[in-house]
Amino acid sequence: MVGLAAYAVMRASSRLAHTRARAVYDLYEAVEFVAERLPDALSAKLSYDDVEAVLLWRLDHLRLQGSATYGRGDVAAAEAEDRNEEAVTSDDDSVDYVLARATESGRDVDALDVVVVLDLESQYLDAIGALGPPAEESGQQGGTV
Repeated sequence: MVGLAAYAVMRASSRLAHTRARAVYDLYEAVEFVAERLPDALSAKLSYDDVEAVLLWRLDHLRLQGSATYGRGDVAAAEAEDRNEEAVTSDDDSVDYVLARATESGRDVDALDVVVVLDLESQYLDAIGALGPPAEESGQQGGTV
């Protein structure tokens, strides 16, 4: 009986050791992480709602690129993943996407605001283990997520 239990534990441990871990992005944790680290000038300008909007737009952009998903049943992310391409995101593309969405919404967010928020978000992603290696071979800037 003890041998069977030991075998089951070793088998499960081996399987977990060879399974790629998924990082889970907690939006509220990310907003707090970013907002607490904003420089004073931006902290006075951007509300928590502004930071949350920027992060949501960034997540939407990553979803459309196949780098993130909102969970099971996320059709846009599944379609992007089905393209069988390596998911590489460009920081410039993300900034452009977020700025376009900010303009559509009428929020007072400029390029510098977005760059700072996304840089702080990258620190959050690194802290939760969600960043992959830099995508140098492809000639694009940014990294995989």
